[in-house]
Amino acid sequence: MLLETKLSVVPVVMLTNGVRVVNFSSGHPFTFDDGTILAACQDDRVKTLALNRADIETPNPGGWIDVQPVFRPSPEVLDEIQRLCEDEEIDVILIPLPVMSALKDAGMKIHKCRTIIRANRETTSGPGLIRSDKFGI
Repeated sequence: MLLETKLSVVPVVMLTNGVRVVNFSSGHPFTFDDGTILAACQDDRVKTLALNRADIETPNPGGWIDVQPVFRPSPEVLDEIQRLCEDEEIDVILIPLPVMSALKDAGMKIHKCRTIIRANRETTSGPGLIRSDKFGI
C-alpha cells in the first residue's frame, strides 16, 4: 500500500500484528521478523527529507580535528512528519536515528515517529531483520 504526497509515494505496509508502518526517508527496504517487507523510498524522498547538518570542529591536541555533527530538521522534514502524523491510517513512522535525535534536541514531540529495533544483532550489512513488535523512542 502506498500513500500519495508532494514527494514520491511513501511506502506503507501492514505488519501481521495489524500495525501500519511507513518508511519516512530510508533508501533501503526493511525486513521485519514476521516476514513483512517495507519498501525503500525513492531518491527524491531520500534527498528532500535529509537533515540539515552543521559540523562543530574542534582541534585535538593529537594533531587532528574532532568533528561533532549537529543535525537539524528542515521545514520539509517537519511538514512531512506532521502530514504523516495526522494520517489516521498510519500507526508508526519509521525514521532514522539522527532524525529522532534532531527532533528531541529541538524539543519536539515524536508523536508516531519511531526507530527500528533489530531482531538479530549478528547482521552486519544493513539493518537485517527488525522487530515487528518493538520500536525505538
